[in-house]
Amino acid sequence: MQRTSNHNIPQKTGLIYKPDDGEGLEVSRIDQLSKGICNNQPFRALSFAFILVVKGRIHIKTNFINETLKEKDVFFVFPDTVYEVTDHTDFSFIKITFNKDYLSKSGIFLTAAQHYTIFQSKAIHKFSLKREEYQDLYHDVIALEKKLKIAADMPYRNDIIRNSFIEILYDLLLNFNNREHFELPKRDSKSEMTTKFLNLLSLHFKKERLVIFYAGKLFITPRHLSQVVKSVTGKTAGELIDEIVIGEAKILLNNYSHNISSVAEALNFANASFFGKYFKKNTGISPSVYRMENRLPHQNIF
Repeated sequence: MQRTSNHNIPQKTGLIYKPDDGEGLEVSRIDQLSKGICNNQPFRALSFAFILVVKGRIHIKTNFINETLKEKDVFFVFPDTVYEVTDHTDFSFIKITFNKDYLSKSGIFLTAAQHYTIFQSKAIHKFSLKREEYQDLYHDVIALEKKLKIAADMPYRNDIIRNSFIEILYDLLLNFNNREHFELPKRDSKSEMTTKFLNLLSLHFKKERLVIFYAGKLFITPRHLSQVVKSVTGKTAGELIDEIVIGEAKILLNNYSHNISSVAEALNFANASFFGKYFKKNTGISPSVYRMENRLPHQNIF
């Protein structure tokens, strides 16, 4: 049994259990987040996860979209996606964390459509459960948590754990597919253009910060791209570029193994001076001041 570090999530009763074979499955239960977790600092998820909200609510930003999670909601977490908590109230949740390898090593094979739904369709992050669905899922997750505490030398331990996880996974897929509004919606041309821009941005933001680059890739003018993106997101293309670059910069600055020059280099700035001016223009403070004001260990709730 391994307790989660207080450096990650303060004021909690959080227990994490994992199979001894190290194949990448964990269950953790967080009874309460402290207010300190809400510091508007971006963080990157390291694995896939299902979050089941037990009580309270949390406001979180992901992929430039503000989400509100409340009791009986299920939330999908994707690795390498940047999240940012903006507020929360009496928030408690249970989390199942896993990686793709755990599925294949456990003999869990999904159809192409199911695989896309879970691992690729990042526009879809959450859905709400009915009372009975929530109770069933909650009890199944608690049962999995207990099975993960079975002694490592017990016969069939990993088979028992795997079967319990499979039951949860397919119950989630069933509940997910039963909701008509989670069928991929028909989107208008502006939404399609914005999605293409955001996909390009996620690929190139570390090297390209000019709107003209993305407009060229989409065969439209920079002005038209900004107008379209703002009509969909409320922000111009340039504002979104700055937002993702600054978010990445903060994540890198939170890692003290990187000096400011290496952060500037990672984000393709000519030198630390240019990076510092850009950072201060968008945040109001210099990178060094940001580091001084954010000395607490990085808080990653996912």
